[in-house]
Amino acid sequence: MQLTPHDLEQLERKGITLENLVSQLDRFFHNTHPIRLEKPCTPSDGIVILSPAECHTHVELFEKESQHMSLMKFVPASGAASRMFKHLFNYSPDSIAELTEEFIIHFDRFPFVPALKKVMEANGIILEDCIAHNQWNIIFDYILKPEGLHYDSQLKGMVQFHAYEGEPRTAFEEHLHESRIYGRQGNGESHIHFTIAPQNIALVQQFLAKKAEAMPFENFVVHFSTQAEHTDTLALTKDNEPLRDQDNELIFRPSGHGALVHNLQNLDAEIIFIKNIDNVCHEVHRKESDFYKKVIAGLLVHLKKEVTRHLEALKSEHSSGLDEAIEFIQRWFQPGLPLGLDRDALANYARLRLDRPLRVCGMVRNEGEPGGGPFWVKMPDGHISKQIVEKAQVDLNDPLQNKILSSASHFNPVDIVCSIKKADGTNYNLNEYVDHSTGFVSEKFVEGQVVKALELPGLWNGGMALWNTVFVEVPVSTFNPVKTVNDLLRQGHQK
Repeated sequence: MQLTPHDLEQLERKGITLENLVSQLDRFFHNTHPIRLEKPCTPSDGIVILSPAECHTHVELFEKESQHMSLMKFVPASGAASRMFKHLFNYSPDSIAELTEEFIIHFDRFPFVPALKKVMEANGIILEDCIAHNQWNIIFDYILKPEGLHYDSQLKGMVQFHAYEGEPRTAFEEHLHESRIYGRQGNGESHIHFTIAPQNIALVQQFLAKKAEAMPFENFVVHFSTQAEHTDTLALTKDNEPLRDQDNELIFRPSGHGALVHNLQNLDAEIIFIKNIDNVCHEVHRKESDFYKKVIAGLLVHLKKEVTRHLEALKSEHSSGLDEAIEFIQRWFQPGLPLGLDRDALANYARLRLDRPLRVCGMVRNEGEPGGGPFWVKMPDGHISKQIVEKAQVDLNDPLQNKILSSASHFNPVDIVCSIKKADGTNYNLNEYVDHSTGFVSEKFVEGQVVKALELPGLWNGGMALWNTVFVEVPVSTFNPVKTVNDLLRQGHQK
């Protein structure tokens, strides 16, 4: 690959060094490989089942300790709503898809119908008349197009998800309301961080500022960040040549949500809640979800305290707490021990094993929903480790791997609470805890042709592969994703 002086200038503008570029190309051709699944994590073998008494103990611990801690909610929110409404595009009354038929039958149950009616009337069109005459093509146009709700290009977070007595709430608003319950700090502030594309930040800032004004007794501190340009990856043609645009500029693509590890790195909070933008429910169904957020946060606080205690004990010359530390590591994080180590080497292993970022992940029973699953994975050095694994990471041509993948009893709804701070209050360098080999090459359609694109290790998959990880079973009621607009018909989204 030959780079011109103009290419070098372009790389510099994006903050991509030659070393970064060489590393990308290496991963394109040599340094990515499928995950090797050992077995699924199951209750008592990788997934913790908490008793009701333990749940309440963890909630009490969180509510007590969080008054003296900094909290933050982290929500990847750059996704567009267009996929939600995909089945409404190219509607034809002669051939109605099953999802479209369901949408029409239950149309009056969607929370954005009053807003749709209003914007249609402003254009001289009566919604009820369109329904009576089966003019769904007009209705769908006003849902999707700029003259209507413009949901074909709107952010998913800006779609009205839930109906209330006053007015509907968008997904963005629901995240604000949630953060009041488990994200409020002792000083009364609720910090929430959204990752959003640069062109949308001003719009969302203005929208949320207006909504926050309507809640004068709450103190929301809303942060925004964008996916850093230096995390973009080069697009290659099928012949492995750099893809260029009509101006002969190199074409780079966003490298997936794994790039957001850099956004997470820059947060300043002792406890960080991670949740997807579309995983919210109506307030009337939220009690159990909020409770279990506090449960896993309380468990995180407990584990962090224990980690700190063991690290302090291991500082002593004789490492008198070594046996207890090893038992703790094996119970919660990593079974087995490296062979052939004397006590000094074992103490060093224990320190390295304990002193790293920590996450507690809620896992729900598998009911056929899409999402990553909890598995024991064979790592490159031979040990097995608890990992959240996506289907795209597995070699589906291997019958055994396929069988293990399909046998998972649980999946991860991106219900994660984590700690990224060291004992001295500084953040870990999260890039050191990424398994970079778990990225993968996918095919995308760019500039009128199929190209190769490099996806970085996913934020909660390979991006957290070397963290200390605990999986906890939580009820399926805590998971309310909206992948298609029809999901808003589910119980968790209805009043």
